[in-house]
Amino acid sequence: MRIKRHLIILWLVCLLVPAVAQSQEQNNWDFELAPLYLWAINIDGDLGIRGRTANARIEFSDIWDNLQGVFTTRFSMLYKQKFGLLIDYNYLDLGKEKASGAGNIEASFTSQILNLGATYRVLQGKHTWDALAGIRYIYLDSGIDLNDAGVGLSSDQDWVDPIFGARYTLAFADKWSLRLYGDIGGFGVSSDFTWQGLGLIDFQPWRNVAIVAGYRAIYSDYSDDGFTYDATVHGPVVGIDIRW
Repeated sequence: MRIKRHLIILWLVCLLVPAVAQSQEQNNWDFELAPLYLWAINIDGDLGIRGRTANARIEFSDIWDNLQGVFTTRFSMLYKQKFGLLIDYNYLDLGKEKASGAGNIEASFTSQILNLGATYRVLQGKHTWDALAGIRYIYLDSGIDLNDAGVGLSSDQDWVDPIFGARYTLAFADKWSLRLYGDIGGFGVSSDFTWQGLGLIDFQPWRNVAIVAGYRAIYSDYSDDGFTYDATVHGPVVGIDIRW
C-alpha cells in the first residue's frame, strides 16, 4: 500500500511540475505526457518461488479476461533542448490464470514497473539522439499453484537496477516520425541483467496532440533467496501523447 501511495504522489507531482515551470520559463521547457496508454502485454519466462521454478507463458487474451486493475503513464520534460527527465510507470494486477503450455499450473501476478531517467540531448534536428542514465524499479507479488502436486506458493519482491540507454527520433515525413528507445542494466547490482526496447510510429495531426503505436519489451533476470524472475514482458503499445 505504501509503494502505491508513493507512486501516485509521484504521478501527481509530474502533473504539477510542468505547470509551474511553464509559467516561469515559457520558452525553455518542452513537456510530453501520455496520461493513460495501452500496453497489451504478454509474459514469457521462468517464475520461481522457494526454489520451485515453472516456465510460464501468459498471453494478453488471458490477461484481459482476468484483469483486476491497470494503470500506465509516461511523462518527460526537456530544458533548453538539452537536459531532460523521463518517468514511465506501469501497474498491472492479474487475477489467477492458468499458464499456457505449463501443464496444470496457475499463476497470479501483480507488478509495478517504474523507469526513471535523466537525459542529455546529443544531437538535435531531423535525427535526434538522447543519452539516458537512470534506474528501473520492479515490484512483483506473484504466486504459483502446482495443482498436480497440491502445492501453492507465493512471494513478493522488489528491486532496483541501474540502467543506461539512448533515444532516437527520425522525422521522416510531415507530422510523422519514428521513435526508438533502448536500455540495458542490472549488471549484478540487483538483476543479473535487464534490458528494454521500444519502437513507435508517431503521428502528430495537431500541434499539441500525437497518436503513437508500436511495440515494447522489458526483460529482467533476477533471483534472490529462492525467488526467480527470468522473464520478458512484451506487447503492442498504443496511446495519445499531449505535448506543450
